[in-house]
Amino acid sequence: MLVFLCLKFTSPLYYNPLLPLDSKTMLNNQQVSLYLQQLQTLHPQAFKKNYLFYSQIKTKGMLNDLKEAIPWVLAAMIFISASISLGLYFKSHFPQWDDFQTKGVSVLIVMLFFMLIVPIIIKQIKHSSTHLYQQLRHTPIKIAILILLQAMNIAFIQSTLLQGVLFFLTLSFGFVKFYKENMFREETQNIDYYNLQQVRRICLWSYKQAIKTKFKLKTSKKGTDQYKTIEQQFRYFLDLHLQLIQYENKLCKTYKFIDLDSYMDSLM
Repeated sequence: MLVFLCLKFTSPLYYNPLLPLDSKTMLNNQQVSLYLQQLQTLHPQAFKKNYLFYSQIKTKGMLNDLKEAIPWVLAAMIFISASISLGLYFKSHFPQWDDFQTKGVSVLIVMLFFMLIVPIIIKQIKHSSTHLYQQLRHTPIKIAILILLQAMNIAFIQSTLLQGVLFFLTLSFGFVKFYKENMFREETQNIDYYNLQQVRRICLWSYKQAIKTKFKLKTSKKGTDQYKTIEQQFRYFLDLHLQLIQYENKLCKTYKFIDLDSYMDSLM
């Protein structure tokens, strides 16, 4: 078994499964699909039980079509409903609280939930999409500020309007901006959306494998055959991750507008 692993990780095919990442043809959707097929053949486990908690919907431009409303409908169904249910619970169990306090604490709990879950999603994005990470990395700070404002609102201000605005912003920052990814170019096709997400999945998977092999490396005895094999695995997965994250960034620049200025220029 050990000999098999050594041969597997030192073979030229295994160390060089990727096509040249600087090739312009690699940005063609057919070539990207072929590239993903090669990766899936080498690493079928990378596309199993490797779920990304962001970019479930991709849209062209800024305000494209009715798909823009889907995240907000889901947010209303899930989080506003949860807030109402919590409010009814607090009202029955804490009769000393007035109506504003029960609703305010319910909203605050939902906001705290986003504060817990968003850093996990940000970590996924950090290791699977450089472009998105630059856009969303400060989201936890924004939600933390909104939570502090809501706590002050409950204690001192007690404004229903302010509470509504804070809740709306929290849903926007904590759910909608992660669920929906916009600013794609008009010529982008559904297959491009799918391929981009698949590249991100194997980006995250290769990072996880690098972390796992690094841990195994620390617990293995140096100088042994097992240590050398694990070290080769670690270098392979680390190189694979770095190449894939660069490739994902190139795909984003091809499929998406880099910033708002480039999008506005395309409308002129």
